[in-house]
Amino acid sequence: MGGSKANGRIEILDAMPYIVWTARDGRIGWFNREWYAYTGNAKAAGPKASILDRQFAAALFPADAQTCRATLADGTARGRAFSLELRLRRADGVARWFRAHLSPLDRDGGWLAVCTDIDDHKRQGQRFAFIARAGEALAESLDLQATLERMLGIIVPEFGDWAAIDLFDQNGRLKTAAAIAANPRKASLVKRLVGRYNHNPDAEPAIAAALQKDQPLILAGITEETIAKVGAPELLDVLRKLAPRSAVTVPLRTRAETIGSLVAFWSETQREYTEDDLPLFQALTRRAAISIENARLYEREREIATEFQRAALPISLPHVAGARFDCIYVPASNRERLGGDWYDALRLSDGRIVVSIGDVAGSGLGAAVIMASMRQVIRGVAQVYADPIAMLDAADRTLKTEHPDTFVTAFVGVFDPVTRTLTYASAGHPPPLLREGNGTVTSLAAGALPLGLRVRGETAATIALPESAFLALYTDGLIEAGHDIIRGQKRLATAVARRDVVDSPNPAEALYRAVLDGNAHDDVVVLTLRLEPVLANVPDAGFTRRWAFDTSDGDTARKARHAFVASLRDRGVRSDELGTAELIFGELLGNVVRYAPGPIEIMFDWHDNPPVLHVLDRGPGFRLAARLPSDLLSERGRGLYIVSTLAEDFNVTERFDGGSHARAVLGSH
Repeated sequence: MGGSKANGRIEILDAMPYIVWTARDGRIGWFNREWYAYTGNAKAAGPKASILDRQFAAALFPADAQTCRATLADGTARGRAFSLELRLRRADGVARWFRAHLSPLDRDGGWLAVCTDIDDHKRQGQRFAFIARAGEALAESLDLQATLERMLGIIVPEFGDWAAIDLFDQNGRLKTAAAIAANPRKASLVKRLVGRYNHNPDAEPAIAAALQKDQPLILAGITEETIAKVGAPELLDVLRKLAPRSAVTVPLRTRAETIGSLVAFWSETQREYTEDDLPLFQALTRRAAISIENARLYEREREIATEFQRAALPISLPHVAGARFDCIYVPASNRERLGGDWYDALRLSDGRIVVSIGDVAGSGLGAAVIMASMRQVIRGVAQVYADPIAMLDAADRTLKTEHPDTFVTAFVGVFDPVTRTLTYASAGHPPPLLREGNGTVTSLAAGALPLGLRVRGETAATIALPESAFLALYTDGLIEAGHDIIRGQKRLATAVARRDVVDSPNPAEALYRAVLDGNAHDDVVVLTLRLEPVLANVPDAGFTRRWAFDTSDGDTARKARHAFVASLRDRGVRSDELGTAELIFGELLGNVVRYAPGPIEIMFDWHDNPPVLHVLDRGPGFRLAARLPSDLLSERGRGLYIVSTLAEDFNVTERFDGGSHARAVLGSH
């Protein structure tokens, strides 16, 4: 009777429309007919246990194998009914989801498993989760390439073995912008598609027309003939190696136009796309097209900001005898932070050089516009009044008027190559580092509040740059890359102290590489100034002539005057211009004799056009106000007024260590 009951039970289980199996001691002992119909396996003959175990292992989806076996072992050890989800491969290779419910069959360790097909339900849930995950991923970045690759990463491998995104270019042709493959061995193949026209020119118009009409395309069975008909002739070898079996092409359409397509392929997985797959892909492409278009718009703005920023930066740096400038500008690797850093080195007509560096709070085109504005204000004021405080105050007023909600850090310095001094002021900018010839590194005193928050009453500082000095100006991206400013400042100071960095042919780049191990997340600007020895009275050193004597030494004064005129004559200066230049020389010399008797230095620099005559004294010091004296018969002030009238440009400033420095810019010759 018992045997009859067991046989009857087996017949019932064998007739069930579910996959059923029995197991004992961890070994499968029996499958019902539904198993063999689903897997296509033949019924086992002979010793069954090992054969049935191998059949189960072969049908189990590889990605589920470890978890499935662990769950089975744990569940049977507890001795109570339990369930698990797993994928089983069908006879055609397609893997479907099942929920297996296992319950004890008898007291001797036997188990009964009944597997219900939940693939449709499971995939519907996956699709909802997939669409939600896709929306989050596509919103994470405004970088176009990152957006494209994130989108493909959502599809592969769950919904395709490989996939590509084609975008219409300016010629209306479909060009592959991104492609990825699930199989690492095929990654190099799909990379060969990127940046190429992958469709046969004869087939491309029909494909483009279908996309413009928002019509998805499904190729259920791709043959060699299909590949040859649709693929670009020069890429047929690549496409054949990728071996697509089925493909779905879905338009990427924004509110206004179709911008391209998403193409997914099954090649290694034994599946084919059907109409049932379209809702999922269409839901994805609706979200993706908007994200791609936003990224493209942002990319255009970023490119405009980059071009605007590069156009606003100096084309070249000044060439001055005894001073060598170098710079490097590295755009942010995080493109969203691009746009607000600047540097400048402007040679004034009197030979002084105005250096500035700054950083606008913010990024993008708006920051680039503000950056250009600040740089130009500083340049404009420098041409009239080369005082760092005046330049920063003017920039501050402009910023508060035009962009009241923005602040900017800036450093401005005026380098005098004749006296080798630097007059500077800062508005909240990281302090430059100064290296002396012996390797000692110090930082220049930091300034007060940034532009936009600045208060009046600041004063500029002046220092004499030591022999073989090296000055490094930089923006905060150089020291904040590791999110530890203190450590970044120490690394920078250590790099500035290194002789190999200072002596490098490109010290700004050497400094950047010494401080940063990898890409900077923010813009980085480095501007360096290195002083070198200058040989006086050597024409090749910039046509610089120098005379030093006491004002009481009339004979030396006359010789200096004659030598000055001879230098001009040797350079081909016309006789009428010689007379004007000699008059300027005489008036400047006479003014020193009258008001600042004692030691005097006269330097004539014609390193660049225009030539400049410098007169330095050790008197009480004063600043020039170029106007006639109130008493027109008085000689006091008349000489300097004459000089200011005859010279192309003329200014007198106080020397920080006592005395005055007069600069007369002679006419261009």
